[in-house]
Amino acid sequence: MTIPLSLLLSLLLSFPVVMVDPHLHGVVLDHSTHRPLQGATVRVLGTRLGAITDAGGEFHVHDLRGDSVTLEVSMVGFTTQRLRVPTRGEADVVVDLLPQSMEQGVYVPTVTVIGHSSSTAAMPSQPTTVLSMEELDATRGSTFSDALENVTGVAVMRTGPSIAKPMIHGMSGTRLVLTQAGVAQEGQQWGEEHGPEIDPFLPARVTIVKGASGVRLGPNAMGGAISVDPEPLTTLTSGWRGEASSNLFSNALHGAVGGWLERTRLFDEDVSVRVHASARRAGDASTPDEVLGNTGFSAWSGAAQLTAGDQDLGLSVYGSHFATTLGIYAGSHLGNAADLQRAIERGRPSTTYDFTYAIGNPRQEIGHTLLSLQGHATLAPQTRLKVSYGWQQNDRSEFDKHNARIIGRGTDPVERARDSIARLQRSLATPAMNLLLTTYTAAAEVEHQLGSSIQGSAGVSGLRQVNDRSGRVFLVPDFLALGAGAWLYENYVAEDWSVNAGLRYDRRWLEALQQQKIYEGVSGSVGAMVDVTSDLRVQGNLGLAWRPPAVNELYSNDVHHGVARFEIGDSLLQAERSTGADLTVRWAAPSVEIEATAYGTWFSNYIFSVPDPDHPTITIRGVFPTFRFRQTQAMISGVDLSATVSVTSEVSIYGKGALVRGWDQVRAEPLFMMPADRLRLGTHVHLDDVLGMHESYVDVSVVGVRHQDQFVPGQDYVDPPPGYTLVDVAAGGIILVQSTQIRWGVTVRNLLNTSYRDYLSRYRYFADDPGRDIMIRFTVPFGDPP
Repeated sequence: MTIPLSLLLSLLLSFPVVMVDPHLHGVVLDHSTHRPLQGATVRVLGTRLGAITDAGGEFHVHDLRGDSVTLEVSMVGFTTQRLRVPTRGEADVVVDLLPQSMEQGVYVPTVTVIGHSSSTAAMPSQPTTVLSMEELDATRGSTFSDALENVTGVAVMRTGPSIAKPMIHGMSGTRLVLTQAGVAQEGQQWGEEHGPEIDPFLPARVTIVKGASGVRLGPNAMGGAISVDPEPLTTLTSGWRGEASSNLFSNALHGAVGGWLERTRLFDEDVSVRVHASARRAGDASTPDEVLGNTGFSAWSGAAQLTAGDQDLGLSVYGSHFATTLGIYAGSHLGNAADLQRAIERGRPSTTYDFTYAIGNPRQEIGHTLLSLQGHATLAPQTRLKVSYGWQQNDRSEFDKHNARIIGRGTDPVERARDSIARLQRSLATPAMNLLLTTYTAAAEVEHQLGSSIQGSAGVSGLRQVNDRSGRVFLVPDFLALGAGAWLYENYVAEDWSVNAGLRYDRRWLEALQQQKIYEGVSGSVGAMVDVTSDLRVQGNLGLAWRPPAVNELYSNDVHHGVARFEIGDSLLQAERSTGADLTVRWAAPSVEIEATAYGTWFSNYIFSVPDPDHPTITIRGVFPTFRFRQTQAMISGVDLSATVSVTSEVSIYGKGALVRGWDQVRAEPLFMMPADRLRLGTHVHLDDVLGMHESYVDVSVVGVRHQDQFVPGQDYVDPPPGYTLVDVAAGGIILVQSTQIRWGVTVRNLLNTSYRDYLSRYRYFADDPGRDIMIRFTVPFGDPP
């Protein structure tokens, strides 16, 4: 069933325009200096209202409803704080907040600290999006990348329903850096079907930085960075508390549970601990017309954290383990070239599958273990030392659906046949490829303030990485990688403008297949932010970035089972380098907020893989599409646009759009696998109290994705699929049971059960994307008040 997009939009926009303006005024200060903070984000929880502080640290929020509201105040590099403030009366309510640039934070009466230092990758002038706890709740239990999908400028590459990989401004994988608990995540992120090994129940805060972020994070942060932060663990207040969550999904009959428990100030000392655990299980996903066989998954995760000390001297230890088993769609592994061609021409699976929770071959089994140690010490009133150490081990096994022909032993035909079957079953139970990646990282950084207007940092970092491969599939060899880097960053803040600059040098060594390679490069950035008026802000950045070729890009020469294709690398690839620029204009007036970002990135030696449709690779395990890695001179540019209009104090309408263009400047043709243009329009209704529920909301949105017409005819095995339109609906709120605030929500994705295929789906050759999915979630806090 489909309905015209114009009709949906008219329904979304058919609300009476009654402009009211209850008003709240406040100021945000830096606790360490008591100076106003420019650029802090102030949000009214449960609504889409908010503001950005001006040069004097002041903000104004309009169109408020009710006697009081809950504010959340955040800024890159500072502690996020939440507090309840009254809105009654005609006089402005002045709110003094003290964001803490130190990790421990400072207790302030009536203020609950709910976050800690966000991504240190972002420069003050970079486009940055922070996902709050409420936004993360909407997708908990699904994949981690699902939480990022609604961020303007972020797309998601999918390999079935269980594997999702974020893409920022047309860049993904080894062009992005993801940090967890202050440590850059190091897995086999080169694979398009290798999603981040992050428990979706874990983050309390996610920060997305768009644009080159290499000054703080080093090579690979060409397109941006994603910082995942757990709930902060303070030593300033005593008590115990926890939280339990449960999510149910209709598609794949997917269930998920998670929770955490913490005790602060153990034995009345500056020591606090927390433990976390979660589990998920899903069966085969379904399109509107059929079951996608062997697409189920299971996952579990555990984590523990210990914090000791105070803001002057402290240590935090964090450890986690994430394990998952992922089924790979059975219809993507075919026996011969004719089957591949028929599957593409048919456009749908030839085999009908029944729903099951069983996961067979092909499949992936992944375990990721992380240990992070973070320490800090105040060296002087304006100087602070931060040190960190990280150890990670990523264990990835991929199991094949097919195998070499195995001939049994023995002279009797029956016995020989039995032996052949037994040996084949043992072979299929053994990973076709196992990759054990162990990474050691260390860094030291000195944060400083020079005078009243200059803040910055200087630091060094090092990396050692070892990969051990086993199995009959040769996709990534054994290798040893070493890295070292140093950086300097400064930020100058004036009354209504600021400017920042940073520079970094890195050197990488790689030893693989008896070859030794050395890569080196410089990352740099210059940015500025200007408050033209109290409502208008303009910010821009120039950046240099680079990355060494990934090991798979250099040496692949076998079947990549997760994406069902044969990949061929090129050991002569050079380091990829880029120059980028972006400009953001933000207008925030009463009842209206508009933000637009234009960006462009120019690449030298851009590395990408392209299909070779004339030469599919035939192996003893079947026939697979062939993809080859190559380099070119390229440009990726685009526009992000978002707008929110508060129609009344309860109703707001919003829109988010993104356009990306990639261009091969050598061959004068579009780059392969750029995201299609997309636009989301929606209406958000917020009511304080409905049927005994608090902070209630209903959100209805329509997302339209255009047909990707920027492609080279005949380059791929099949042309990009048609565009599509989907409808999503969400509702939620808080149920108060005695003194316990139970958060609940219902989300319906693809409400009309539309059949579609996204261009970024790795299964678009063979099957539709999943159909309607209804998610029901509950979160119950317990223990002492925070």
